[in-house]
Amino acid sequence: MKFLILLALFGAAFGQNLRAEVDQLLPFLNMDQVRSIYQRYVQTDAQVGEIWSFLQSAETDAAWRVLITTPELQEISAWTEVRGVSIRDYLNTIAAMLGLTPITRSVTAKSPASRSWNAMMDEIRAATNLDGAAALAATFIANPSSEFGELYRMIQARQAGFTRLIAHPDVTRFSAQLRAFGVDVDQIIARVQAFFGWN
Repeated sequence: MKFLILLALFGAAFGQNLRAEVDQLLPFLNMDQVRSIYQRYVQTDAQVGEIWSFLQSAETDAAWRVLITTPELQEISAWTEVRGVSIRDYLNTIAAMLGLTPITRSVTAKSPASRSWNAMMDEIRAATNLDGAAALAATFIANPSSEFGELYRMIQARQAGFTRLIAHPDVTRFSAQLRAFGVDVDQIIARVQAFFGWN
């Protein structure tokens, strides 16, 4: 989910710079409402709260460190920074929203949380227009002068690095725990792979 939102934030506009393209995509994502839905579920739903607690664990921090230190992501981040789009700031916002700091509470290996998680995700999907964002992104990808299209091709060309990231032991442990909570990690990975043509 984090990666899909991250990707959606990177573009949109025919022949404009990356910052302008991103600014055109943001309304489709309705991030204020997404944050509100997420915070409400974390505060009022014990099952989602359990997943949130896991997201604060050292295990999650280990997977997060793997992500943010991946050379491919660092290279892409540097490219976007000079174009007025800060992946680093966006990742820090995600980290703060998810509470990516270790906590002392232990996490149960299994949970019935998938019902609540799925309900929260249904609300988030209803609050966003991902199809509209995808359609707009497709116009930028097709435009050779679009910086979003250039960013897309840059990420697409780094499939091997992102494949290594998914297979990293810390990320594998993190993914396994999310699966135990009922989060459809495999569907998220499949959507990212399909978006970039990595099938």
